[in-house]
Amino acid sequence: MSAAFSGTQWGFVLLVLPALAASYVFRVYRWVTLLAPVKKVNKSMATPPLLTGFMLNSVLPGRLGEFARSAILSRKAGIPFASSFATVVVARLLDGLALTGLTLVVMAAMWNSLSHSIRTGLIAAGGGYIAVLFVLVALRRWHESTAAVLVYPFRKLHFDRLAEKAEKLLLEFATGLDILQNPGELMRVAALTAGVWLSLAVSVVPVFYALEMQWSWFYPPLILVLAGFGMLIPTPAGTGTIHYAIGVLFPAITGIPEPQAKALAIVFHATQFIPVIVAGLAVSKGNLKTDTD
Repeated sequence: MSAAFSGTQWGFVLLVLPALAASYVFRVYRWVTLLAPVKKVNKSMATPPLLTGFMLNSVLPGRLGEFARSAILSRKAGIPFASSFATVVVARLLDGLALTGLTLVVMAAMWNSLSHSIRTGLIAAGGGYIAVLFVLVALRRWHESTAAVLVYPFRKLHFDRLAEKAEKLLLEFATGLDILQNPGELMRVAALTAGVWLSLAVSVVPVFYALEMQWSWFYPPLILVLAGFGMLIPTPAGTGTIHYAIGVLFPAITGIPEPQAKALAIVFHATQFIPVIVAGLAVSKGNLKTDTD
């Protein structure tokens, strides 16, 4: 790994920042669009909670930042927490579907070199995301009946009070899914999601140049797919799990030497998460000052 880092052209790393920043601009616009059916929220109000949430995801395990950004926006904009959180769930689901699309692209490019178990796992992950999407669409379209079905196990076990609270929460949650009923707005959100992930894919390219590594067009999406799988294990910002996925699985799939892949994992991880931690801390400090004043 020392040899892999010895010739690093660190100037290329700075080229990650514009594409990474663009991905968060797309995220802000997408969240504002998702929130529109619940309440009109401007970009300046949505940006600090979003960056704070991603910062917390980068330093705490279990994706706790998703709850935090929903709670912060709920307090500032007067939106029910469940409705705010529903928009975050939809955004994350769209990210999952985008990763599924990237997975299909990678599978098409590398089909012959993938083992049967890897193919099966990737297809199963895509099917899982589609199943969750179906449940969310059902909850929005037939919210009362779907909520009743989802809480039925609690009623069957005679946890009636818990069932009532869960059903009320699900109905508030369904309010945040209004975007799923409007095809035009849904297409706009889908386009913004594509912008998020295209920007992220572009942000990976300078890392290959920084480490003077040969790369093919499908390597950046493959890195994002592997990082996505690493993030499924709830460590802070995928620390360790992303490094394993890229440092061990990436060379096994592509044939790139493992030391180079491990160096790639470290630089990729740092360039993706350190900037958002800094940005999140900056806006959080500003929010604290405003609240104190």
